[in-house]
Amino acid sequence: MISKAQLCLTALLFCCWLSAAGPATAAAAELRVITGIAPLSFLVAEIGGERVRVGTLIPPGQDPHTFEPRPGQVTELARADIFFALNMPFERTLLARTPQQQGSGPQIIDVSRNIDKLPMPEHHHDHDHRHGEGAAHRHGELDPHIWLGPEELLIISRHILNGLSAADPDHAAHYQAAHERLRQRIKELHARNQARLAPLAGQTFFVYHPAFGYFAAAYDLQQKPVEIAGKSPTPRQLIALIEAARREGVRVVFTQPQFDRRSADAVARAIDGRVVMLDPLAADVLRNLEQMASVIQEALTPSGDQ
Repeated sequence: MISKAQLCLTALLFCCWLSAAGPATAAAAELRVITGIAPLSFLVAEIGGERVRVGTLIPPGQDPHTFEPRPGQVTELARADIFFALNMPFERTLLARTPQQQGSGPQIIDVSRNIDKLPMPEHHHDHDHRHGEGAAHRHGELDPHIWLGPEELLIISRHILNGLSAADPDHAAHYQAAHERLRQRIKELHARNQARLAPLAGQTFFVYHPAFGYFAAAYDLQQKPVEIAGKSPTPRQLIALIEAARREGVRVVFTQPQFDRRSADAVARAIDGRVVMLDPLAADVLRNLEQMASVIQEALTPSGDQ
């Protein structure tokens, strides 16, 4: 016969087991997700909430075009449940180094599927988005910066919803509800930006690196890059850019924290203008698109009309 003391000891051990197993079980239930860039991680977190644990490969300030994954990131990716990818060169490099075995490794979901990509501006770059690292961008190359377009964000978020729901069907309703909230925020943001930028349709803004093609297309604007062939322009090219900026009345040159700003500074000085920072990789992509609309509106609106 079991004594009272033995019953108490058994109950105590069972409670200890529950307290130890509870957090581990909860942690195990989380989906481990990896993305390449912070804006994509933001969207995953918005839809997944507490059901996902998101890791980002590229740290703040790092240029995706020159990023080299560390060995630890290869291991981290191999242990993930899902890798949401944009089909960029650094992702293909990383995946080539990640051991893929039958029934192991992350599910790879390309969130750029079904998006009609824009061509890059018609000049050469020293990085390639189709043919591997080190090749040159050629005429007709496609722009990978799809997260900076509102319509493209809706497609990306749908891919994320489908990926999370398939991997964790018991919580599909949770993901669906969060996705619907995010979708409404994107649509409302797009409407505000349309109202703000409609009077500026057809105008050009100067940028260092041409990352803003989808944003420009959404609001009938044009971006003109300062960089040539993925590097600083030659003196002759710089003169041509300055002349173009003067013809179009440009007073602001936008640059990104991932690139050297000296060429942008040179153009700004020559046109008696200024350099303004825009970060295409800012994590909160919705707030970033709203801020981009605000600073571009300010830059392109004649001073007397503000």
